Amino acid sequence: MCGRPAAFNTILSMFVLRRIGAVGLLWNRASDAWLNIGGLKAEQRNEVFRQLLHEARIVAVAVDQMKDMLYCRTEDLPLIEAVLQNPVPNLRCELIAPLDNFIWDRKLINELFGFDYTWEIYTPANKRKFGYYVLPLLYGESLIGRAEVIAERKAGTLVVKNIWYEKRHKVNKAIANSSKQLFPKFRIVQRMRDDFDRVYAFIKIVHAN
Repeated sequence: MCGRPAAFNTILSMFVLRRIGAVGLLWNRASDAWLNIGGLKAEQRNEVFRQLLHEARIVAVAVDQMKDMLYCRTEDLPLIEAVLQNPVPNLRCELIAPLDNFIWDRKLINELFGFDYTWEIYTPANKRKFGYYVLPLLYGESLIGRAEVIAERKAGTLVVKNIWYEKRHKVNKAIANSSKQLFPKFRIVQRMRDDFDRVYAFIKIVHAN
């Protein structure tokens, strides 16, 4: 980062470190996770990573079957070690918001989970693959599908229009039951109607308390 004031270099390092911490693991590649960090081109990013590694503020993490190295904050390394020591995940379903830090880098998500996600809110209706507002569906440590969920605020109703499961994930009773437990978490829901009976006969309409 020749010719740049030391203060500017420090700011770039701070922003990169914060983004790595926000996502959890990131690679040293062009990424949507770096959006709006002014002045961070490939040369500057490489130098920032070199400096953060030299200062032991980030740690390189190798992931099986991935060519690129990932990086986490040094302070977050105990979390990774805890997961490795307790490899059985808590198998519950969660919806992931389209702008959640976790999926800022869609290419990285595809590389890690084999899950190709596009937020189609700005996609013309006739070009959408799924729907206007579709959310990734996380089950345990896998992204198993996506759900189109609409809140009818005046009626106080959450409508599950459809669920698309990834072909490689077999939907069993455990996943179905976990899905049923997911939607009543939304406090805006006073009653719930859905299309689960059309998608899977064993999923019944769930009413929020």
